[in-house]
Amino acid sequence: MKKTQPSSVKPYIEWEEGLPKGKNNGTQFGILSKLHGTWVNWKGGPTGLHTTPMPSPGTSSETIFGVFHFKSQEYREQLKFTQVNAPVRNRAGSNEQFNGAVKYETAIIDNENLLQHFEDGMYLWLGDHQMPWDPNSPFQDPKTMFKHTSDEESVKTDGGEPVIGPGELGPQFVPPYQISRSGVIPHGTTIHLTGNITKSEEGYAPHIANLWEQQYLAVSPSMGIDPEKDLIAGSREKPDWTKLPREEQNPDGGVGNSGVNSGRAYFLNIFNYDKFGAEFPYTVQPNLKLKDANDGLKFKRYDMIELDTVHETGIQGGVINNVMIERYCRVVRMRYRMWIEEVYDEEFGGLIEQLQYEQIVDFEFMFGSNGGTTLWPHIQVNTLRREKDIPLDKRLPSIELPIEKTTVKTKKAAVASVCPVMKHTRD
Repeated sequence: MKKTQPSSVKPYIEWEEGLPKGKNNGTQFGILSKLHGTWVNWKGGPTGLHTTPMPSPGTSSETIFGVFHFKSQEYREQLKFTQVNAPVRNRAGSNEQFNGAVKYETAIIDNENLLQHFEDGMYLWLGDHQMPWDPNSPFQDPKTMFKHTSDEESVKTDGGEPVIGPGELGPQFVPPYQISRSGVIPHGTTIHLTGNITKSEEGYAPHIANLWEQQYLAVSPSMGIDPEKDLIAGSREKPDWTKLPREEQNPDGGVGNSGVNSGRAYFLNIFNYDKFGAEFPYTVQPNLKLKDANDGLKFKRYDMIELDTVHETGIQGGVINNVMIERYCRVVRMRYRMWIEEVYDEEFGGLIEQLQYEQIVDFEFMFGSNGGTTLWPHIQVNTLRREKDIPLDKRLPSIELPIEKTTVKTKKAAVASVCPVMKHTRD
């Protein structure tokens, strides 16, 4: 008689009062535990860079594509991550999920020390979705997922009869994503991205991207630019057509695709931009700055995280805009890649940690060259290191947001702050 193949799906352990237990008051942060602390740029090191397309004065969402304002800048950043050592419980009936929360705050200034951007939000470790379950996995101690079977007390308290009786358990939820990120952007957009650790390598530098790889460019196909025709394959040299005035652009010689009506004419300003420390090729492919920052470095290891608001199947993330943003410069998608690296740098005393990221935010405004809506990639890239690892002579001044300071006067002695740990009881 043929034996039944054993299932690779191992059941979660039963939740009980007091679980989870272990380090950080029972909180699991997974790969996010490597983020805790403050990350910054440093003197003589690489800078961040953004590319930002915007509607030009006098235009509207009904304007034919081409009339737009483009800005790109170098910047420096102060990115702080703070672990919250209290697991956050999500109850789903047959399952219990405990999230590990890591708050983040970022402040960005330009080369003239003017504030360009600030944002705060939260990363959540949702659990290790490895199958079959591995009790020795570092990302399952303490555990994040539990089963919760009905019992006599729950049936009685929650009015279960006649729908459900004691000892019943529904299907077990397997988290499709390990990580989520939510953030509030003061322009008027709220984001929610989900994703996973997608790669970990020992002894290799990360492969950031191929040269002129379309998905990472500051120009999209809807703009009428084709990397295979309009850029030089395998070379960072600026193509000759960028030296011609708008009226002499004629890539194909065809009617309607030449002169001031060609995609090349419309986007000369991106290729020829040279302000605020930003210039070609970084204005076209910003992540080349990440690649250049890694040249000459020896890597011990790296881990890569990829998050997105859009997935091919299943549960999606999301972007919510306020009214003006939605109407005139709609944010429709955000992609995010982060590399957490260990590199050797003798100037810094040997082995240190480095964080690199690429963030691509898709705007939509004005008609596209194909009759649809133009997709405008807004891209940010930066290379950061832990503030505590940076020698004193290479540190830059801290960035402080201009927020109102509140002073409370009292005659009594100061009372110590209290940081209670969440107690997840049945009620």
